[in-house]
Amino acid sequence: MRRLISLWLPTFATDRLSRSSAGRKRRVKPFVVTAASAGGLRVAAVNLHAAEAGILPGMPLADARALSPVLEVAAADPLGDAEQLGRLAAWCGCFTPWTAPESTGSGPDGAGLWLDATGCAHLFGGEEALLQELVARIQRQGFGARAAIADTAGAAWAMVRFAEGAQTIVVPA
Repeated sequence: MRRLISLWLPTFATDRLSRSSAGRKRRVKPFVVTAASAGGLRVAAVNLHAAEAGILPGMPLADARALSPVLEVAAADPLGDAEQLGRLAAWCGCFTPWTAPESTGSGPDGAGLWLDATGCAHLFGGEEALLQELVARIQRQGFGARAAIADTAGAAWAMVRFAEGAQTIVVPA
């Protein structure tokens, strides 16, 4: 029976830039990544502090600054995001031989990785232990992460984004 892990990095773009500018230290102020649009600069991605301040992806930068006067801003770097996501997918090879990026990592939904964990979970003490270790090690690298495992990609994808908790296991049918 096939078991797929959807690993979601909801604040990937801001986490990546926070890591590169301050090692693995997380920012404690609202921080956004912006991209140019026809109407001016818009927020492309937010960290957790910006989200708590009410700043959302797609919002004009001027509106975001009105919500948070201490807002830190950086330009989007889709190429850098894609390169880092590729490196992270390769690093996930220590959990399973099949990994792949789900997206480029530059979107408002963060980034995602796929891992085919079929036949691998027992090496880590089961699916729960595998997901806990995966998420903990990604978080130690400075990335916010959630993971879900299921029989189908659709179920894993939905559960990682909408279920409660950092790890979700969908019991095989």
